[in-house]
Amino acid sequence: MKYIVDYEKAGTKPAVEKVVLLSTSPRRRQLLEFLKPEIKAVEVDERVIEERFMELFVKDDFLTRAAKTCCEISKAKSDCDLEEGTLYISADTIVVFENQVYNKPVDEAEARAMFLSYFGKKHEVVTSVCLRAKDYLEVFYTIAEIEFVDWYPDLREVVDNYLDSGSPMDKAGAYGFQELDPRFIKHVAGDVHTIIGLPVSETSRRIAT
Repeated sequence: MKYIVDYEKAGTKPAVEKVVLLSTSPRRRQLLEFLKPEIKAVEVDERVIEERFMELFVKDDFLTRAAKTCCEISKAKSDCDLEEGTLYISADTIVVFENQVYNKPVDEAEARAMFLSYFGKKHEVVTSVCLRAKDYLEVFYTIAEIEFVDWYPDLREVVDNYLDSGSPMDKAGAYGFQELDPRFIKHVAGDVHTIIGLPVSETSRRIAT
């Protein structure tokens, strides 16, 4: 599997005097703390964009469709007034499980069904990143593959405690990787920060070069 994929690039990155993170996610803000970004949010209807582009990319395999759609969502989040000398960073994360996109659960029952479906199986997480400035655009995505352990009864109480905490409700795929009990995870391939919400090393490299 290719874990880092270029999606779109145009123009030349200017000298950067200021960085703006177009996200209010505390996880992304923490991951990019070394850039000391200003924080700004651009509201978009992610589900409308998802529906449109999943249909547009229907000829691709499902994971590629989801990844390209993820890129279009991060691009849409970068649609704002662009100031000179400023680099804008937006991102989006999609969980893909057995040819389905797992968004944020609508209720506790869906969160439980999503989470329990992972055990004994693999799924992918895609995070797209859009770097934007005046006369410059670069979009790429990264993929990580996660395998949960086979289910066994002693996990029930740990899973119930996590689901009952309410934390899964505001997260794509019904979990935050950094919150998971290590007993759940059998294997991870790719950049773990893709799962958390932003591939820091690849983003930093592209900003610096």
